Amino acid sequence: MQQEHAIQKILLIQTAFIGDLILTTPLVREIKKLYPNSYLAVVINQGTELILAHNPYIDEVISLDKKKIKKSLRAFLQFIGKLREYKFDICIAAHFSYRSSLLSFLSGASTRIGYKQSGFSFLHTQKIERPLRGMHEVEKLFSLIYPEEQKPTDLQPELHLVTEEMRDIAEKMRIDTLGEKSYVVLAPSSVWQTKRMPLAKFKQFTEMLLSVSKQKIVLIGSKGDFSLAEEISQVDPKRVLNYAGRTNLQELSYVIRFAFCVVSNDSSPIHFASAHNVPTLAIFGATVAGFGYTPLSSWNYISQVENLPCRPCGIHGGSRCPKKHFSCMEEQDLAEMLRQIQSIPGFH
Repeated sequence: MQQEHAIQKILLIQTAFIGDLILTTPLVREIKKLYPNSYLAVVINQGTELILAHNPYIDEVISLDKKKIKKSLRAFLQFIGKLREYKFDICIAAHFSYRSSLLSFLSGASTRIGYKQSGFSFLHTQKIERPLRGMHEVEKLFSLIYPEEQKPTDLQPELHLVTEEMRDIAEKMRIDTLGEKSYVVLAPSSVWQTKRMPLAKFKQFTEMLLSVSKQKIVLIGSKGDFSLAEEISQVDPKRVLNYAGRTNLQELSYVIRFAFCVVSNDSSPIHFASAHNVPTLAIFGATVAGFGYTPLSSWNYISQVENLPCRPCGIHGGSRCPKKHFSCMEEQDLAEMLRQIQSIPGFH
């Protein structure tokens, strides 16, 4: 990258999923450390703004309505026109989609940094190798601004909460008698079907956990996950609470922050937990830990079915098991998962 005295404005593009955006916060932190006097703007997918709320390293968040610009060339050109008004010196494309590379190029920034493996990578002026496996995603992101020997060792993401804005969720938790470390957060969903442990196994695990613990269970997810969570909550409606679709992203962060632990499929709750250093049990099925999206909390455990030759069956997972047996999730060892949760200091 250029020397600090030449930097005036930096644009960072990250329009991927919520978990990816959370994992980009360490990069945000490091950009501002390298260039403390810069103006840092971040382009994100509309609807994920609360992930970066109150982040002290960001000067401006720019929301992109991806559905709108897909449908309307005029909307796309208007967005590009808005970006060009900033006169960015540097653009860093943390996302490796064709769209991100194009946005970077059209932003007008003279220095454009992105991955060699990204779509339209020829539009970048600096192309950084992004190995599919072997490094955590945060380390891959650090490669965009640091040479290998200078990469920071602090990979922990950051989410910032303001107490005054948490009054409603704090009151709901008080009414539900959810004190600090008194409940386990269970995240049974994922955007990708093959990343989801089956409902029957989640219900069974819920029953097993309730039988050995005094703690309550809080189910989380989007509005679309409400019915799934509701079915699991029927295991014991008094001790299993359905919060799916009932929180915004900041409130969800607050709920996770005070949990005893988080049990989640390979999905964004893992990364919320990492930001608050909450013990995390991550369930991996179609994907593998080697892709680099593993928990970063001090205590973490990855539950997976070893030695399945069909794993991984894709980078993100898919809508159905290509082999039709779904062994990577059907054979998850619930007893071992329970033993791991019981081993966390303070379990009761």
